[in-house]
Order: sequence, then C-alpha cells, then structure tokens
Amino acid sequence: MSYRGAKSGVVNDLVLLDGSGEQEIVEALAARHRADEIYTYIGEVLLVVNPYRLISGLYGSSKIRSYVSKKLYERPPHVYGIAEMAYRSMMLNTSNECVIITGESGAGKTEASKTVMEYVAAMASKSKQVQHIKDELLQTNPLLEAFGNAKTRRNDNSSRFGKYFAINFLYGDPSGGSISTYLLEKTRVTHQQEGERNFHIFYQLLSDSRRRGDFKLSGSPGDYNFFGDPGAAKVRSIDDARDFSETTRAMDFIGMGGDEQNAIFAILAAILHLGNVEFESRGRDASDIVNARAVSEAASLLGVNERDLSTALTHRTVKSGTESVRTSLSAEKAAFARDSLAKSLYGRLFDHIVARCNETIHTEQFSTCIGVLDIYGFEILGVNGFEQLCINYTNEKLHALFIELTLKGEQAEYKRENISWVPVEFFDNTPIVELVDRRGGLFSLIDEQSIFPQATDATLFQKFQSNIRARELSVPRGAAPGEFEIRHYAGTVLYNTEGMLEANKDTLFPDLVLVVYHTARNPIAKDLFADHPAVDAGRKTNKRPPTTCMQYKKSVADLMDTLRSNNQHYIRCIKPNESKRAGMFEGDMVITQVRYLGIAENLIVRRAGYAFRMTYDEFAAKFKCAVAGTDRWEPNTRKATEDILRKGGVKHYELGRTKVFIKDAKDLLRIEDARRNFLETAAEYLPEDDGLIGADRVIAFNAKAVRVPLLLVVGSKGLYLYDPDGRQTEHHAAFSEVDSLAFNEKEGWIAALSTYPGKHQEDPEVQVTYLMENIHISEVRNWVEVLSNVGVDLPLTASSSYPMDAVDGPAYKANLKLVGSGALNLPAIRNGGGAPAGGCCVIA
Repeated sequence: MSYRGAKSGVVNDLVLLDGSGEQEIVEALAARHRADEIYTYIGEVLLVVNPYRLISGLYGSSKIRSYVSKKLYERPPHVYGIAEMAYRSMMLNTSNECVIITGESGAGKTEASKTVMEYVAAMASKSKQVQHIKDELLQTNPLLEAFGNAKTRRNDNSSRFGKYFAINFLYGDPSGGSISTYLLEKTRVTHQQEGERNFHIFYQLLSDSRRRGDFKLSGSPGDYNFFGDPGAAKVRSIDDARDFSETTRAMDFIGMGGDEQNAIFAILAAILHLGNVEFESRGRDASDIVNARAVSEAASLLGVNERDLSTALTHRTVKSGTESVRTSLSAEKAAFARDSLAKSLYGRLFDHIVARCNETIHTEQFSTCIGVLDIYGFEILGVNGFEQLCINYTNEKLHALFIELTLKGEQAEYKRENISWVPVEFFDNTPIVELVDRRGGLFSLIDEQSIFPQATDATLFQKFQSNIRARELSVPRGAAPGEFEIRHYAGTVLYNTEGMLEANKDTLFPDLVLVVYHTARNPIAKDLFADHPAVDAGRKTNKRPPTTCMQYKKSVADLMDTLRSNNQHYIRCIKPNESKRAGMFEGDMVITQVRYLGIAENLIVRRAGYAFRMTYDEFAAKFKCAVAGTDRWEPNTRKATEDILRKGGVKHYELGRTKVFIKDAKDLLRIEDARRNFLETAAEYLPEDDGLIGADRVIAFNAKAVRVPLLLVVGSKGLYLYDPDGRQTEHHAAFSEVDSLAFNEKEGWIAALSTYPGKHQEDPEVQVTYLMENIHISEVRNWVEVLSNVGVDLPLTASSSYPMDAVDGPAYKANLKLVGSGALNLPAIRNGGGAPAGGCCVIA
C-alpha cells in the first residue's frame, strides 16, 4: 500500500503531514474528499468524511476480502481496516474488542457502524447455523432504525438513541450478541422542530393501506397532531413502503409472529389517535375532552375501556395519608397527561423491541466479543436542554476516556520498548465531567430539586447559580431567564433549565398506568407497565423511583467500564456540509468538528512520540526492496532494519526491543516513495494481460544457470524473474504449472516446485525447482493470500531443505533441457525492456 492517496496524492495518515494545525488537517481532508478518498487515518484512528453518495467499488464482498488478514498500513484507509484490526486482535489475543464511533448527527455514524458489523459478520464460516446467527444479528439493524431513527434537519436517517452492540464469538464465528441502548429521544413522539419528522415507523405504518384499515388510520400525516410538520413527511431519500416491508421481514426473522406485530402496530396507531385528543377548559381547574372519537379509537387499539381512559386523561388521583382524592385536571395539565402517556408508551415499546432482539440473539456460549458503539456526538442547538446536557456529558466522558487511553497506550508502548518519552500536556476535561456528575454537581442538583413539589425550573436555575462556581458555569450578559453556559472541551454551549425537572422526573400519572395495566386487552400494552411503581399499589416503600439522571449516570458509568475492559478502536465521523450535498466541503464547518472530536489534540499526542512504528520483522520484509545493496540474507531482522534505515538515509529513529520508531514523517515517506517506485517499475515489466501482486529483490538462477541478484515479480498469473536492470526475462513459471511453494523462514528462501511436459517419451514429466533466496516469508504469505482472493490457490509449506538441483547449476540446466518445446517460452518485457515508460500500478 502507498502512504499517499492514489488520486489525491495526500498522505493516508495525518501523522505524516508536515504540520499539525487544524487548518492543515482540514485542507488534507478536503483534498482527499474531492478525490473520493473519504477515509483517513491518524495512526490507528479512522476519520470518515461523509460523501453523501455511494462511491462505486468502495464496499462489498470483494472489497472485504482485500482487507482480510491485512495490517492497517497494508491497505488504504477504510472502515474494513479498523474492523479487520479488531477482529484479528480478538482472534490472536483471545481478547474483547470495541469500536467507538462518534460524530455529530449526519456525519455517518450509523452507516459506519453497519459497515463494521457487515465486515465482522462476513468472517463467519459457511455453516447454516452460523449463517443464521449472522443474519439474526444483521436483521436487528433495520428494526432498531425503524423505531429509533428519524429525519432531522441535519440528517434524513438520524439515530435518536445511543447504541452499544456486542457481537459474541465462539472460536471466531458469531454465536450471538446483546444490545444496550441509551437515552431515546421520547420528546420527538409529541413534538418535532420545523422540517423534521417523527420516528420512521409511524410513516412506515401509514404507507401500508391494509394496516391503515386495520387500525383506523388515514394515509395523510397531516391528519395527526403528533406530526408537527406534515410538509416534512415526504423525504426524497426515504421510501417508507419499502422500508416497512424490510421492518416486517426483520420482525419475522427474529421471531415476532403476526399477533405480536399487530399488537405493536396497534400501540403505534393508538399513540397517533391520542395525539388528536383535545381538551377544553371547564372552569379554572377542570377540562373536558372535545373529540371523543379520538379517545374511542385509542382505547379500542389499547384494549381499554373508553370511559376509564377519558377519566384518567382528565383527572388525577392524589394520596393524602391513607385517603385517595380524585382531582380534575386543567386543559393544560390534561394535555400534559396525554403527551406523557404517548411518550411513555413509545419509550417502553422501544424497550420491548430491544428486549425481543436481545432474546433472539442471546447466547451463553461465547469466548470473546466485539462491541460497536454508535452514540450521539456533541449537540449545540438553538435551544439546548436536558437531553443536550446528557448527550454532551456522555461525549465529555468518551473524550476523557479517549485521551486517557491513547496517552496511556503511547506511554506504555515506549516503556515496553525502552524508548525515551517526554510527557505531553493535553486538555484535561475532568473538571467538566465532574461538574455534571459529582456530588453537588448538575445531575445531583436536578435530582434534589425533583423531590420538592414546589420546585420549578426557575428555582433549579437559582440552585445552579448558588452551588456552582462561576468559572465552571457562567451566565452570559443579556441571557434569558434560566440560561447558563458550560465551557465544554469542544466549545461553549448555552443551556436553558426550562423543562429540565420534568424531563428528569419523566412523570406519568398513576391513573393512566393502572388503566392500561389492569384493563388492556392488548397483551403488549399491558406488559409495558408491569414494572411501573404504580402497579404494585400495596407495596410500602420509601424508595424513590429512579430519575432519568440517576438511570443515565449509571448506564454511562457501566458503558465506560465496558469500554475500559476492552481494546478500543476509534472511528471519528465528520459532516462536510449542512446541505447534505455530495461533493460539497465547507471548511469552517469541518474545522469546528475537528475541534469537537479532538482530532488536532489526538494528532499532537501521536506526533509527540514517533510518527511511525513497526516491528522489525514487518519492516525488514516490507522495505528491503526499497533500497539497493540488500542482496544478502540477514536473518536478524533488527540488523536488517538498521541496514535499511542507514542505506535509506533515515537519521531520526530509535530501536526498541521489538520495533523501530521513526520520528520524522519525511524520513518514512522517503523510504515509502522508494518502495512505491520499485513496485511501479516491477509492474511495468509484466505482460499486458497480467497484474502486479508483489515484488522483491532475490538471489536466483539466471538464464545461464548462475545464481545472481534478480528481480522477482509476482503477477496474478505467474512468477517472473528479471535481471535487475529490466533488460530481459530470465525465467517464468505460470501458476498453472506450479505445484506448491516450499519455504524456510529462518534461512529466508522459497522454492517453487513446477512440473512441465517432457521433451522425451521416457521423461513424460519434468520437475524444475525455482529457488529464490533472500526473502522474508511474511511477504510471501501476503502474496499467497492475495492470490487466493483472485482464485489462485498455492499450497505453502514449511521445509527444512530443497532439492539439490535447485542450487546445482549443471543439474538445473539439464532439467531445463528436458522440458518440452514451447513450455518455457518467456514473455516479453512490456515496453521492450530497460527503464519503464511510466504509468502506475495498483499495489496489493
């Protein structure tokens, strides 16, 4: 693999950039984006710039095969490269891995997570049982997208929840998995901003004429109040009818039968009918339902008594000591009760969907796992409330973990390798994390205020001001009531306390819970509230029901523990423009995200050490061909590495226990460019109908049966040996005539055992051994693997010796003379020999 993009000419790894400033990073990403090179590395971190279109040839089974068993630096940057690294680490080390995907809405996180899962699932064996498990895992994606995703102004398929998907493995094959979800945006059920949609599943349901009839629905989103902007219902990139078919197929596949599906769709329809229930005031503190038909339809679909539901929507039972008093609700409070029921029904239904997925994919038989985290990025909206505080807190926690583990990993490696290390200062966002989750912090104060019946969002704001230091939380000049700022590591966010207490309490009046739980004939609707505190009226406990803050803080802490216990791999997704247009790259917008994601900081940390590191075995095998004068076998790869560095003019490096560390990126590029030129030259020698797999400098017989330095070129059709100056072809062995490859790793040779038709009747077959010395077997293994992917299977076996005629010149010549006429015809060198005419090649 070249260290530069084939089209852009920009380095594939930003560590190799001359500079490390934000502007230089953005310019490099822009150049690569223009060339459809949407993936870029920073060391082992992958950056993805959303192209907003499908790039031909970038995905699929053949592309997946090209990354199997490849090191990160051996192939161009890709999600498949990160997935392969995670899978191979799991297999080699029997370790648990995780891929952490972050970025703002519309940056491509969901697609990246699906691509990781696609690659990992492709590693499964072909047995029917394993294939069925793989399909079950993949079928959860369309189902969770239908119920958890929505069209926003920034993204047509925005995930409105966080997800950690753990894929379990047994001996390298997927055996099951588990899904954990975080903070579903339930408020979207009842309210959406202009230009946005409700969750996809509602529109999918309306697209099915048969289902509409079953659940008394019209086909027009404008008929339902819970669709805030009916004009946003039609989205060019979304086919609701097609997606609904995919959703129901997924439900079938994971074991949701027809009755269960109908019960789920009935709840969805009931939510839409509930949204059309309106109230009018009767006096100061009472209300009546205006449109009884909407209540009737909702009650019928939930399987509850219409009168009971109407009463629960307009009244509330309040306990005073041992007595219960029913009080009327004003029109405003009745509307609040209606919305609370709708949000609670949907939130608990979503949990039911996740639980059913987990039941299907659960397994007790697994040895390792790969987790994929797809979670909200930083959100800075026009109005930022409780949900944004939770989301941004999570990102602060993830950023703190990223910096901690990245820096710790660097230090640990330098210590293991006995490399000197000067600690680098970096932004410590621990105070921001603690501002939110410490005792007496924001979450604690929100919980404290949620206890008091008389507390309001205004009193919460006062608590913030009196308990939080000004340098952590400030009130800007001219701020509206309830507004305050937090200086996150990604930037300053203006929050408003309006709605925070209610979002934390997530209030649902017990009357509504009991109506659904005790009387619902819809089996799923009844089960949704089985764990609600209001159900067990006889239970005497002083324990408060958990608030959203309490639950979310614990779930994030559990997530961090899971991530810490695994080996982490990072994918940072970047949104290039607000218009979701292909080919548009807005530098100002990207530089903001570069700052949000801590990319420059990551680059500085990586740069503070060494721009490049590689084991001696890998380095010697990869770069031996890049410098002249490496014609003698050196079994000590540390010495071989040092020899290559010296001959290549590299000065700024250190040798560790098992790895070489190169400080200056330009030194690496000098050697890499030399290797690229060597391979491009080798490709020019091949016949027109063959393509390059690899090449190296070896010792072998020339046409005169004298062992001399030669150029070995491996094509997709055969092995070619050329003189080093490219004047003539010395030998050629078509793969159709190569029986096997023997090798000796310690002595550094391979022997191609070939069989040809003989010239004489008494010798119908003649065996010729092409012995090539001064070669690292790791390179040969790579070639054999690539050849296998293109349909050429070469047995590769270890051997302690080779046939004597392989080094006996006269015997070798005698064997060649026995080969039948025409069997050893040598292909002509392209361009007539000598220096290549130019052009380029694809380096496998």
